[in-house]
Amino acid sequence: MKDESDLELARRLALQAGILLNQHRINNPPPDDLAKRKEYGEQADKLAHNFLMEEFIKARPNDLVLSEEGIDPVARLDALRCWIIDPLDGTFYFANNRNDFAVHIALWEKDSKNNGNIAVAAVGMPVLEKVYDTSSKKIATKSNNIPRLLVSGSRPPLEMPKLTKLFDETFGGVEIKSVGSVGAKVVQILDDKADLYVHTTGFYEWDIAAPLGVAIAGGLMVCDITGKNLVLNQKNIRVENVIICRPELLEVVLQAVA
Repeated sequence: MKDESDLELARRLALQAGILLNQHRINNPPPDDLAKRKEYGEQADKLAHNFLMEEFIKARPNDLVLSEEGIDPVARLDALRCWIIDPLDGTFYFANNRNDFAVHIALWEKDSKNNGNIAVAAVGMPVLEKVYDTSSKKIATKSNNIPRLLVSGSRPPLEMPKLTKLFDETFGGVEIKSVGSVGAKVVQILDDKADLYVHTTGFYEWDIAAPLGVAIAGGLMVCDITGKNLVLNQKNIRVENVIICRPELLEVVLQAVA
């Protein structure tokens, strides 16, 4: 679109890619056909990726794009701008007819002063038909009396026993919930359905770039397990760990995972 700002572009692409994914879900294979579900999820990944790449060529032809489904443009390491995207974050959950998948669109800028150098970001939740972005006002509310911890169902944090013990001692307990996409986890916190997310078994920049930006805009704390800001658009695109939480919980979480 003519004169579309970076934020407007991120929001539009997150929304439109989500619409494509919702349309693709009409052809959802039966639950017991695991091979077809895997293929179905891969098709959805490619569908969203191809759409987004075509849109970036039209809207931002001079920008580089790092996508989970694409080839890593090595020139991004010397670029001033690079979009970091995950066309379908949570493919497994999408393919298994769950709602906790998302579309991640983030813009890394060398001159940005933001955490991770993320200038703008959008997380699309296709099933909700909503987009959460970095124009949000600070909306993080006080955490629940018994904090609600989000984890990856397949890869919970290695420090789970210590986390559980310290939260028991400090708050009288912790509620643990498994949610799929990182973007879906951040949305759970912003929608006051959870309080924190801890991940210490590694993932990639496209998993965290957009959720990081949206979380910060919502008043949440985002850091690694040493309390430092994340560093993105690196040669090694693996991100080893992250904490996303309401501000009043950060000290306890750092104590548990340090």
